[in-house]
Amino acid sequence: MYSFFQRDAGGKTHRRLILFCWVYLLSACQGVNPTLDTITTLLPGKHPALLVSRGFEYILLEIDGRKTAMALGSREQVLEDGRLRVHERWYSGHREMIHLVDGRIHTALGLTVEWRGQRSSPPVWQELARSHATVDWDRVLDIMPGYRYGHLEHIQTHQSSAPRGAPELPAGTLWFSDVVSSAQPVGEHWLFRQHFAWHLDKVIYSEQCLSPQVCFKFTHLGLVP
Repeated sequence: MYSFFQRDAGGKTHRRLILFCWVYLLSACQGVNPTLDTITTLLPGKHPALLVSRGFEYILLEIDGRKTAMALGSREQVLEDGRLRVHERWYSGHREMIHLVDGRIHTALGLTVEWRGQRSSPPVWQELARSHATVDWDRVLDIMPGYRYGHLEHIQTHQSSAPRGAPELPAGTLWFSDVVSSAQPVGEHWLFRQHFAWHLDKVIYSEQCLSPQVCFKFTHLGLVP
């Protein structure tokens, strides 16, 4: 299990300690409310990048026009099925946590909809970029509320063009899209698209959904010096 206090490659622990205190203090001041209503701009009218502590890396998260910054708690490379994947855990000031693997949502906690577990083997971005092929794969999710354990989704991933309304990104950025087929409660069916912008071997922007009502835009802000 990851600890905020474990040492990184440089043997430093103070940044993770400060981050832990920052998240805890924000939560204490604003109250713990594990719903999407807590994902709002910390100070209205201000860009979240201006509100964050210096020396940390952030992503900008947007849902229904509301924005907030999430701070990087950990990043590690993990060898899985012979492939090296990058795991990142991002935290808001309200104790929401989103765990990304190679830029894809893997688990999400503290939100109205939670992904508490996932079993899947998504295609590798580098391989998709080389092959230009469409890859079919499945993911199995444990979703709350509703105790929907073992929920199966079928996904097709391929190279694509930028979606409508996408931000301007650096030259050389490649776009990929998921077409996700997901059965829903009471016999409903949900078919939707997700989009990923890949540049210099990492996802720098994406549009992803936890449920029909919970869809995000993620933009990497980078390190705030």
